[in-house]
Amino acid sequence: MKRKNTNKFFVRLIFIFFINFIVKIGDQTINVFSNFTFRGVAFTSYFIIYWLCIWYVAEFLNSKIQKRQESSSGPKRFHTLLLFLFHFVFGMLVSFLAGLFFRIGDVQLFHMNIPWSDIPFFNPEFTLSLLMIYMMVFSFDIYYHSNIKRKEDQLKMEKLKRENMKAQYLVLKSQIEPHFLFNSLSVLSSIIYTDINLAEEFILRLSKTLRYVIEKNELTLVPLKDEIHFVEDYFFLIRSRFEEGLIFENSIDKSIIQNSYIPPASLQLLIENAVKHNKFTSDEPLRIQLYNDKKHLIVKNNINLRDEFANSTNQGLQNLTQRFSYLSDTSVNITIKETDFTIAMPILTKTDYERFNI
Repeated sequence: MKRKNTNKFFVRLIFIFFINFIVKIGDQTINVFSNFTFRGVAFTSYFIIYWLCIWYVAEFLNSKIQKRQESSSGPKRFHTLLLFLFHFVFGMLVSFLAGLFFRIGDVQLFHMNIPWSDIPFFNPEFTLSLLMIYMMVFSFDIYYHSNIKRKEDQLKMEKLKRENMKAQYLVLKSQIEPHFLFNSLSVLSSIIYTDINLAEEFILRLSKTLRYVIEKNELTLVPLKDEIHFVEDYFFLIRSRFEEGLIFENSIDKSIIQNSYIPPASLQLLIENAVKHNKFTSDEPLRIQLYNDKKHLIVKNNINLRDEFANSTNQGLQNLTQRFSYLSDTSVNITIKETDFTIAMPILTKTDYERFNI
């Protein structure tokens, strides 16, 4: 990353120096080819430093505006027009200020009152010339970076497909393999003659769970509200099997649930791991909590490890972490303390969903 930023800096430096050379040729008061003066060096230094700063500031503001556009549901053409108008106004302002600062410095430091006396304060030729250069440079800059981002997204999608194949295997193995079905049918056979209402509910939840895995597992992202319904059904099946010692709490903000997305079966994987790796009883229950902060979905459970899982390979967690690394610039945070285990996953938006699912 440092090398990439360094290369970008030197490319911009060379380009601005070239533009500075062209501008100095057009200024009759600076003889570029025969005289090497302090005034000429001062102009070059000012021109390069000023426009380097402007380039980085404009790039920063441009990225902020584009991020806001990505999170907005408005028409893309309207946002593109707004971005163009922003650069036009910003470019006009900084081009005018470039001429103004140079004029003030030239008069105050080098006493060039006479050459400037016939030039309008606005200096339209110089301002519009710099504006044209600014617009051309940023049009190319935006096009170049959008192409790079498109290629990076394509590479991420290829990696994500491979990770999804692994994830599909893990989910299908834990959910549809004979072991899971055997346990579920065993629970069903034990309650069907004792509690017909519970048996009906169990069958309904089991069918919804299997349908979700089969239908949604092909997708890269699913609505968080669908995943929540899925884990509620899944937890019902687990609780019906173990009866006591399991507590599930969901306090995620409703707005987050309605407007966020997540890789399918991510929450199920974390709940399954918590149940599989920990001992629990009615006196010492396993408490699984779902909640959120401003940027993360958080799953937390208390720790009381079974002896056979003390040295787990954490293959499922590694897979989940890698999938999120392709979906978001924000990494998954895993915190293990003596009494509890917490994993925080970045909140994904509609923009992420459209980028990877459409």
